Amino acid sequence: MPKAQTVKEIVDQIVTKTTTEREKAIALHDYVRENVKFGFNKYFDAAPPDYVLSCRHGHCNPKSRLMVAFFRAAGLESYQHFVVIPKDILKDAIPPSRYWMIPRELSHSYVEVEVEGKWCMIDSFIVDTPLLKGALARLAQENRPIGYGVRLGSINEWDGQSDAFSQFDKSIMIEDHGRIDDMEAYFNDKRYRHVVFGMRFNTMFQLMGEFGVAPMNVHIEKIRQ
Repeated sequence: MPKAQTVKEIVDQIVTKTTTEREKAIALHDYVRENVKFGFNKYFDAAPPDYVLSCRHGHCNPKSRLMVAFFRAAGLESYQHFVVIPKDILKDAIPPSRYWMIPRELSHSYVEVEVEGKWCMIDSFIVDTPLLKGALARLAQENRPIGYGVRLGSINEWDGQSDAFSQFDKSIMIEDHGRIDDMEAYFNDKRYRHVVFGMRFNTMFQLMGEFGVAPMNVHIEKIRQ
């Protein structure tokens, strides 16, 4: 089995095919969007970027962390920005047997990146295109504004100069926690929402392992189809 490529190796390959900073940023964004499916892995929010890259599954926070790593490896200033949003966005993206356990408020992150002198806020790389199309079709069919991992108005294309969101929207923001660099400190902060019965999801998912996480990704795969 070939050794998985690192963040730096993939970024170097992508950057050599671009000429402008904007082209570089968009290419990196699109790679993360399509090559790491929206889903879950055994490290949950604590998943290191190289692991997310190799397992090819991650939800908003590990994908945002990976996106920041991509941008920084390419020489772009970038940060992970945390907010709190309602759990409704994940309704029916997660099996009911797991959904009830999720706290009603979620810790969600998007990315801030400076491209050619302009700061952009984006999470448009989080939802891959097959999932976005499948989820929006279901919402339209059911006349619902939010669920399946997206909301009405979600987009996953980015022009390298604007704000673009596939999940976040200011209208659903409950709290704004700003830029976070020290992830472990944030996980121990009372503002961090991913705790149930006193246990962090990061710990719970590691106990579940990939075998326990797999059914959640199978469920999401059905939305893509």
